[in-house]
Amino acid sequence: MNGGAVDSSETAVSAKQTVVSRIFWFGVGGCISVAINAGIFHLTNNVWHWTDRSSYALSLTVVTIVFSVWNYLLNFRTTADWRHCLARYLGAIAICYVLNFLVTMTGFKQLSPSQMMKYGIIATVQVGMSGLKFLLYHFWVYPRGQEPEREV
Repeated sequence: MNGGAVDSSETAVSAKQTVVSRIFWFGVGGCISVAINAGIFHLTNNVWHWTDRSSYALSLTVVTIVFSVWNYLLNFRTTADWRHCLARYLGAIAICYVLNFLVTMTGFKQLSPSQMMKYGIIATVQVGMSGLKFLLYHFWVYPRGQEPEREV
């Protein structure tokens, strides 16, 4: 302790999270994400009568934007500056967005689902994609940082 000031090694340690913490916050964010995604899809598809494709594109885009902030500030805290993570993040979300959209639209087309089943497809695809997202974010996009150098 140096008179109440926080030194850089303490900051680096507090920014580093455990895997359990990351999994917990990823799960919390996932539940919120599914609710937002299904809610926006419901509004645009059932109230405004947009097509399935445009409704899901908007809901997935909103969730992607909102959770980019969530993931950087809360879920995957890192000692790396956001500019160092940006290219990796954009690559990861592009892959996940396209896969999520294509699998969901394929499910809608192949199953000819009822409206309630569409929400189930949306949730199932999001949960299924979450494993890939977690691995990409945890190991590649938001590195946990290095152990602070110990003074000898």
